Amino acid sequence: MDAFQCIACRDVYAMDTIELHNTAARLITRVFDSYLSEFLIITRRARTRFEEKDWRGGRRDALERLSLYERVLSQTAVQLESLLGRSSFDRSTWIDLKPIYAGMIAGRRTADIAETFFNSVTRKLMQTVGLDRGMEFFSLEHRPSDVLISPSLYRTYRLEQNTCDVVRAIMDDHRLQTAYEDLDRDIGFVADELDLQLWPMIRNAGHFSVETLKPCFFRNKVAYIVGRIILPSVTLPLIIPMYNGESGVHIDSVLVDEADANNIFGFAYSCFHVEAEAPSELVMFLRSILPHKPVADLYNAIGFYKHGKTVFYRDIHCFVHVTKEKFVIAPGREGAVMSVFTLPNYSYVFKVIKDRPCFLRSGHLTDKTINKAEVLHRYRFVCHRDRVGRLVDTQEFENVKFRMKRYSEDLLKEFDTAARDLVTMRDGYVIIQHLYLQRRVIPLPLYFMQERDPEAIRHVVVDFGYFIKDLAATGLFPADLFNTWNYGVSENNRVVLFDYDDVIPLEDARFRHKPGPRDEYEEMHAEEEWIVAEPTDFFLDEIDSFVGIPQPLRGIFNSVHRDLFTYQFWETIKKRVGAGEIIDIIPYDRDKRFRRLAREA
Repeated sequence: MDAFQCIACRDVYAMDTIELHNTAARLITRVFDSYLSEFLIITRRARTRFEEKDWRGGRRDALERLSLYERVLSQTAVQLESLLGRSSFDRSTWIDLKPIYAGMIAGRRTADIAETFFNSVTRKLMQTVGLDRGMEFFSLEHRPSDVLISPSLYRTYRLEQNTCDVVRAIMDDHRLQTAYEDLDRDIGFVADELDLQLWPMIRNAGHFSVETLKPCFFRNKVAYIVGRIILPSVTLPLIIPMYNGESGVHIDSVLVDEADANNIFGFAYSCFHVEAEAPSELVMFLRSILPHKPVADLYNAIGFYKHGKTVFYRDIHCFVHVTKEKFVIAPGREGAVMSVFTLPNYSYVFKVIKDRPCFLRSGHLTDKTINKAEVLHRYRFVCHRDRVGRLVDTQEFENVKFRMKRYSEDLLKEFDTAARDLVTMRDGYVIIQHLYLQRRVIPLPLYFMQERDPEAIRHVVVDFGYFIKDLAATGLFPADLFNTWNYGVSENNRVVLFDYDDVIPLEDARFRHKPGPRDEYEEMHAEEEWIVAEPTDFFLDEIDSFVGIPQPLRGIFNSVHRDLFTYQFWETIKKRVGAGEIIDIIPYDRDKRFRRLAREA
């Protein structure tokens, strides 16, 4: 009898456990739905912010949405710990919960995002090291092309009349509830430019069709209509940027080149606010016009950073599995603060904070004293700023685990010498407690050494000046301004910053002219002996000499950006930023703007 009662007790306990796990799965599902709903509520505000020119409100929304995921995740972990007790830290609990949760989200258009949320919950509670396929959703077989795009996501326009009528129909369907500067004029600009750009492709083929996504894409002070032009032999992007200025909304350009689209959706920009009830379908539509852009980047571009990390993690596992390549020290100049490594044919680099600033390979001394906590603070400070196309997107990963045989001997030696605090090697594995992931770019000095096209060099020289101005416009300044090894050139030939440990708020920088000698003693001695300067002091007289542009190219730089050497420029930009002004930054070629046509009209 006692034995029977014992079995009965176990059956009752088993039923209670099953019900408890069902309750926990429902809780995670409900919280995920709530998160997604709040995400969309914040996102939908972007339209009103644009129409009302409430740029500060839009910035607050961006920060609120950026912090939403971690806030919800922390709350969920507390609720589950209260519900499940100590079993919330038991791996078997999550192995049992996973199929229950999978059944609850099956068939949803957001199932992949929901799986990532489940993974985040398990890692929050379990502090998982590496990948645990037993309790996490992870599949190397997943293919983005498996996602079907619902026709309800976009509108179709067929060119059965003139281009102007098609453009007018597109603008009517994306009508904003605010005044326009001169919509008829702008429609004419768009139609004329489309006729010019498409003529070589349609003169023999005739008709084409256009598909535009129903929601607009909002970022900073710009609203974008995004679509595709379907021709007999090719599909082109269609991007129409709109600004809401003092005289109303105006269309600033029309872009049909993949390079322009790639830049607008670039990894150095902050994410869009676009209503995405089915994020995977939206990403697949974007992939049709950006076939060379990683899927992870597209999820990041529409605000789903965590799922972007999931996709990236899956991609790197696939890459390592297929290529058998080893992680190696990244080529280029060694940094004092980070150990940087990569895979030889991979488009990303990985960065681990060194135990203390040092140069291992050269043996040179460094005057940097920054510690890990300060590095983490500066990277997070930058990640919460508007990146304006000049700050490489940086993803954080924790507890990354790969087999030791996947690493080169030189890299393992560097870890063992310079990064013991964050890198552990045991049982044939390398476990990295914390690392950063960034897209690979060409360091600016290497670019100038390697590039052979004079026009490409001219473009980058001029863009370097705009890079400094764009950073200043967002309230940032690279304190190590003259170390051009911190800057890189992206695949779109844009200058970007990838090293953030020397970034400071613009308000902390002090710009002044170098004082002259006041007496015979100062005339006879080196400047370093009598000029008193703080690390955040910048002498405008030196910027021209040490700006990092090779001497023969400085004439081109100075002809466009001479104002960078003036006190007035820096004081004006500091006042504008300090007053909270959000300054216009153009994310595409300035020569493609219609404003020049409007001025000539």
